[in-house]
Amino acid sequence: MIRPIKLLVILMSSTLLPDGAAQSAHRAAGLALRWERLPDVAGPTGLKGMYGGVSGDRVLLAGGSNFPVPQRAGGRKQFHAAIYVRAIDARPDVGWTSATERLPDGRGEGASVTALGGVVAIGGDDGTGPIADVVLLRWNAATGRVDVSALPQLPEPAGNAAATVVGPWLYVAGGMGRARSLATFWRLNLDTSASGWETLAAWPGPPRFGGMLVPVDTPAGLHLWWAGGIEGPARSQQDYLRDAYLFDPRQRRWRRAATLPRGAVLGSALAAGPGRVVVLGGSDGHDFAQMREQGDRYRLPGDVLAYDGHADRWATVGAMPLGVAGAAVVPVGARWWVAGGEYSPGLRTPQVHVLEINAP
Repeated sequence: MIRPIKLLVILMSSTLLPDGAAQSAHRAAGLALRWERLPDVAGPTGLKGMYGGVSGDRVLLAGGSNFPVPQRAGGRKQFHAAIYVRAIDARPDVGWTSATERLPDGRGEGASVTALGGVVAIGGDDGTGPIADVVLLRWNAATGRVDVSALPQLPEPAGNAAATVVGPWLYVAGGMGRARSLATFWRLNLDTSASGWETLAAWPGPPRFGGMLVPVDTPAGLHLWWAGGIEGPARSQQDYLRDAYLFDPRQRRWRRAATLPRGAVLGSALAAGPGRVVVLGGSDGHDFAQMREQGDRYRLPGDVLAYDGHADRWATVGAMPLGVAGAAVVPVGARWWVAGGEYSPGLRTPQVHVLEINAP
């Protein structure tokens, strides 16, 4: 018997699918993937590294970066402060609303989770460098506004970190610091957040930013799966890290997991059912020597990978309409929305798609 696991995924792309309910299906390794189009968000240029989550009956997306003037034409990266709102149960043709409220300043390329009744936006970059700010965004149904408040700052600035929540604990791994990539692993008790962040032992591998952190069931119980990323500026495809680890939050111990089939810097990791992690996109450094020569024709990988936490093995289970890195991953009940991203170096995308996964 097949049990449906519905994941709603937002991907932004400049390569349009046919109008209407453009859909595709793929079956492999026991998974069936189905894609469907939704309205675009964040304007024609698109955004990478938005913060995203659920508050009440709304999905909130905030901040992010893009190049209003193309990077290859000498344009500079800009960070944005806008907050976009969309009702979870909105009709498929209903678009996003730009809230009156904004982030404290332009920022993005951090981490985010749904917690405390809103979106926790963690660290990131404000255009001058990594920041340590942690901000809570909440939809106020009574006023129709977004309330913005501060939480305890990270122990040090971190951009492109990864975060997840297990029970009352908010975990943050890695990131880019002011002068180096980080081998840091922190947690914050959201029930007693005023007590501040706790530093835990880091994974037994190199520091990195752009990794992925997500809970997964294993034969030894619930663990945090941590993988991907890159230590610093890439010199070859070998710099795109493929090592993976499992953290036992009870024993506070790390162990190695099956190596990623490919690099996945700023990929999106989804907890897609018991014992399974699904990885979408991310940069893998393919055709590294020809990347500059290919220019706007270069595309990030769009294959969909699945990790089995019980068997500790990988499978390729399908493909995205367009591969992206730096998407905002938003759990919506039993579904996921994945918003924004970069499909080629410096190029963002405004498309929105829905992914539905059926698993045995």
